[in-house]
Amino acid sequence: MDAVQNFVAAFFLAFMRYLPAVVLAGMTPLRWTPPLLRIVVAMVLAWMTVQALPWSQTTVPSGALSWTVAACAELTVGVAFGLAVMLPQAAVHLAGWVVDVQAGMSAAVLFNPGAQGDSQSLLGTALMLLGTVLFFVLDLHLDLYRALAASARAIPLGQAGVRLDLTGFLGLLGSSFLLGMMLVAPIVIGLLAVDAGVAYATRSMPQANVYFLALPLKAVVSLLLMVATLPFVPALFERLYRDAFARVPQMLGG
Repeated sequence: MDAVQNFVAAFFLAFMRYLPAVVLAGMTPLRWTPPLLRIVVAMVLAWMTVQALPWSQTTVPSGALSWTVAACAELTVGVAFGLAVMLPQAAVHLAGWVVDVQAGMSAAVLFNPGAQGDSQSLLGTALMLLGTVLFFVLDLHLDLYRALAASARAIPLGQAGVRLDLTGFLGLLGSSFLLGMMLVAPIVIGLLAVDAGVAYATRSMPQANVYFLALPLKAVVSLLLMVATLPFVPALFERLYRDAFARVPQMLGG
């Protein structure tokens, strides 16, 4: 009976570790996966983790307070991995939103009856959908699961005292949004050149409404530049996520 209780306790702790990164996907590529499938994946991963670990590496809590502390510690580890998946995707969305504003496509929200007052990004949504495909095509989801399973050896289940390091979190935040802007840097530079040309035309022909004439041009240029940079997107996207995964130990004080 004690063996069964220890197994159930270890399984619960492992599931709590996988919960933030796998089940509570939020703004990540995994959010497109059905919730029931995410729950099943988390349970299977927790079961395999418990089976692979020796009992000596699992600290089974004994009281209500110990259970609360252990559950919070496991959730903290899971949140670190969840941030490593969420922040790169958020950086990609923000990069697309910056291009939308610069290209004038953000005004399309005003004419979208389905927007219902929500601020949506056309290119940001397109980049997020592309990022979702690349996340699974490049097997980055497998890297996430391997890192979560490996964390059970580095930080045993039920170990108290785990906390997020602010310096590591800020490093992940800065690197994610910097690498996210690298995805759209050619588009931003190209649109800046178009803006410079439009500014010169406005000074030369003040009587013409150059702004509205330049909006279709900027939209076409942004789309053409995005198509031209597509061959480089997979490598940059993979670098974005691998850098985020590599910063998880630093977030956990490792």
